[in-house]
Amino acid sequence: MFYSFELEQYLGELLPGREELFKEMESQALQETIPVVTPPVGNFLAFLVKTSQASRILEIGTAIGYSTLWLAQGFEGRKGQITTIDLNVERAKRAIKYFKRAGIEEQIEVLFGDARKIVPTLEGSFDFVFVDAAKGEYLDYLSLVLARIAPGGILVVDNVLFRGWVVPGSEFVPKYNRLVTHLREFLNNLTQNPDFQTSVLPFGDGLSVSIRNR
Repeated sequence: MFYSFELEQYLGELLPGREELFKEMESQALQETIPVVTPPVGNFLAFLVKTSQASRILEIGTAIGYSTLWLAQGFEGRKGQITTIDLNVERAKRAIKYFKRAGIEEQIEVLFGDARKIVPTLEGSFDFVFVDAAKGEYLDYLSLVLARIAPGGILVVDNVLFRGWVVPGSEFVPKYNRLVTHLREFLNNLTQNPDFQTSVLPFGDGLSVSIRNR
C-alpha cells in the first residue's frame, strides 16, 4: 500500500457494517497472507456493478472469493452471472464454500486453471471484467479481455500502482524491476487505447477503471 495505512483504515471505517461472512474472510486472508482487495475497493466494485447494471461479469483471480462476493452484491437481487477463474484449485474450492454460505452459488461459475488458456474458450462478451491475478501477466490478460468487453462495458484492474513503485522516481529493490516495468507498460497500453476511456485511482494498491466506448 503506497499511502498511509491509517487512510485506508479510515476509508474502511466509513463503510456501512459488513456481514459477518465478509469479516471472517478478511480475517482468514490476513492470517494466511492471501491477497484480497481491501474493503473500500470491494465496496467500489459493488458500486460499479450496481451503477452500470452489469449482469455478465468475468473475474480473473478468485483467491478465496472475497472480491467475487463484493461483485455479486452489486446485483442487488437482479439476475446476474459471474465467471471467475483461478489457477489455485485449493483456494478456489474454498471460495465455492463461501459462495454456498452466502447463498449465491447459482450465480457463480468457478473455473480452475490458467486464465490465459481459459478466456479464449469462453463464449460471448462481458459487460464487466475484474482482473486481480499475477501482476506479471497483466499484459497477457489485457490482450485477451479487451475484445471480450461489450460496448459500454467496464474493465477494472487491481494493484496497478504496486505499492507506488510504478510511479517514476520511486525506489525499490532491484528484484522488482521487471514487474514494475511490466506494469508501467500495461498502464501505458491501457490508457492509450482509443477504444477505452481510463482513469487510474490511487487507492487500495492502485486501481484502473476503463469503460469501452459505445
